[in-house]
Amino acid sequence: MKMNAAREEPTVRFARRVVSAGLLSVLAFGGLSACSSDMASEDQSTSGSNDKTSSLEYDGSESESSKDEEAGNENEDSSNESASSQDEEAGNENEDSSNEQSVDDSQVSDSEQQETSEVEDSENPEPVVERAPARVAKSYADGVSSDEVLSWVNAATSKMISPPTDFLGLVWPIGYALDDNPDPQVFDGDPFLQYSDVLSASEKKEVAGYFKDWQAGLQGCDPREVRDFDEGAARVERWIVGSANVATAPDPCFESRSAVVAWSGEWNKLTLKQVFFHETYHGMQKYLLRQCSPVLGRQEDDMNDLRWFSEGTADYFGVYMAAKDDGRSDYVQTMLKRAYLDLRGDPGMPLKANTYVQTAAMVLMLERGMISEDKIVNGGYFTNCDWINKFDPNAPGMDYIFENFNKIEVSGGKYFYSESTISG
Repeated sequence: MKMNAAREEPTVRFARRVVSAGLLSVLAFGGLSACSSDMASEDQSTSGSNDKTSSLEYDGSESESSKDEEAGNENEDSSNESASSQDEEAGNENEDSSNEQSVDDSQVSDSEQQETSEVEDSENPEPVVERAPARVAKSYADGVSSDEVLSWVNAATSKMISPPTDFLGLVWPIGYALDDNPDPQVFDGDPFLQYSDVLSASEKKEVAGYFKDWQAGLQGCDPREVRDFDEGAARVERWIVGSANVATAPDPCFESRSAVVAWSGEWNKLTLKQVFFHETYHGMQKYLLRQCSPVLGRQEDDMNDLRWFSEGTADYFGVYMAAKDDGRSDYVQTMLKRAYLDLRGDPGMPLKANTYVQTAAMVLMLERGMISEDKIVNGGYFTNCDWINKFDPNAPGMDYIFENFNKIEVSGGKYFYSESTISG
């Protein structure tokens, strides 16, 4: 994403750069561990079909062998046949036919029972075991305690109408950027910048180990997800050990999510809090593009133009929750001011450019009555995949948002959309 820094403090510039990089990462991380009960059922159904095919092929070869043997016996009997033996043979044939029919019926019955059993298995998967939510947090950074990070996790999950069962919040410190260019060669293709170290090598291993141990203790995950645990933990470890400016939301399982944030020396605590809540929201958006791809039968890459809405809502939540945590109500002003300053630097900036203008678009949609703040904050737009079609750039009314999100005005130190823009 293109990032502009018109009249912006260094702290804010780096916060935005990290958020932008982190958004790319959360999408990539998701590919390591897809979790979908629908997909699991589909695999079970497919496995059942293969078993039935093997059984039918085996029965078919057995039947042909039996027919050959019967044919040989009939030829031998025909050389010694007589009128009386013909009658006897006719009787035997009728009896054999009856027996064969009984065997066939038995085979059909077994096949039907097997098929019925497989259908029942696919339609009635193992029941989900109810368990208490497990919310944990750990901070390795001076200036924010583990208890405070846990309070952020609890505050975020308390807003959700359908929060995940498990959630981890993890924060650790990094220093300053070694340069201004991403270092994918250090992070196996992930587009992060490498920062100077704050933690020792052993301390960084401890941070990575905390994530790995949390993930290993998760319950209720699909076996395919569990198979990806080692790869996912290794990826997180690369970020931590390499001092990446990472802010992302690994989701090992559908009901087990996390927010992991490296707190750089270029951020103040407010920026950390905003970014952490942003990533926590991603962790609680149950149906993003990856989850909706199999549901809608569309390739994830074909829906990239929907990211503006998932990012705009996440950043709205981040700024909103950070303000509420501080007892402030100026979150809308914060959102509009950031976007206004960006647009002054690049008036032609498109909506897909970054989260600042995407968040401002949320404000315009709220003012026009197209969405509700309650449903943003409680994650209601992401409990299913309906949002994909509703907020598609080509959906009715979306063209107006794409054309007018940049019409932010300022007067008397207040940032706003004019009545004509709102009602237009």
